[in-house]
Amino acid sequence: MTTTDTTSTEKGSPERNRQHVESIAAGASEEADAVASHMRIAEAKGVDINPGQRMAMGYAANARKAATQLDAN
Repeated sequence: MTTTDTTSTEKGSPERNRQHVESIAAGASEEADAVASHMRIAEAKGVDINPGQRMAMGYAANARKAATQLDAN
């Protein structure tokens, strides 16, 4: 069982941070990037994007940033 203690020494450890970034980066894919790009282009043309799709676009962007961060390190 995980602790909810906010003073836990595990919180913020370099290993824990790396694992967190890796879990986010696992969602990065060329397909997700292409879909998010397509949605941004459509939005720029005035197409309404529903909140669920907007959230998916944000997740794809964050996954790509995390993957880039891992590659840089």
